Amino acid sequence: MNTPEAKEILLLYRGAIDDSDPQFRAALDYAKSDPELGQWLQEQTECYDTIRAKFRAIEPPLGLSETIVRKRPIPFPRDWSRIVQLAAAILISASVTALLMKWSERRNPSVAGAQEILVTGEVLDMTCYIANNSSGPDHAECARVCIRNGSPAGIKTQDGKVYLLTGEPGQSINAKLADYAAKIVTIKGKQTVRDGFAQLQVEEIRKL
Repeated sequence: MNTPEAKEILLLYRGAIDDSDPQFRAALDYAKSDPELGQWLQEQTECYDTIRAKFRAIEPPLGLSETIVRKRPIPFPRDWSRIVQLAAAILISASVTALLMKWSERRNPSVAGAQEILVTGEVLDMTCYIANNSSGPDHAECARVCIRNGSPAGIKTQDGKVYLLTGEPGQSINAKLADYAAKIVTIKGKQTVRDGFAQLQVEEIRKL
């Protein structure tokens, strides 16, 4: 096993529930011998634990779980509290995915031409911001870890406008943005607007 193989397995690691699986055990043992992979796993686990905690705190609409499972037989005892939590997580994840797909679709004819602008605002972890309106200094550490681990990043201006932040096509900007999580910065970049969603391709980051 090498580092990329171990990392691919550990991306699906859910904690103690997976410890008995031979593949996860082998990957976890490998991570103990690779300090960089071990640090990545710790940050990944902290990020996922934070997101799970936020999902569990969400109160879904009444009747949501019944609507989702109504036509599907459940082959195990119905633990409705677990089903409600799962349904809320699925609903939020699907919404975030759909939103980001709209932002990233490059062939949509409703895209406005790129315009170079300067934007000043707070750097956001978009997943937690969209799912739970999380932002500000209290969310800084979670946002930093999540952005570093690949969560979409954004910037929110004083007037409440939010831009999805991207790098050059095919390149991630997350490594540069992670240390600015929850901080106020000025970003120079090319703005595009698609179906009302604003995207900013980062060219320069200026810390205030």
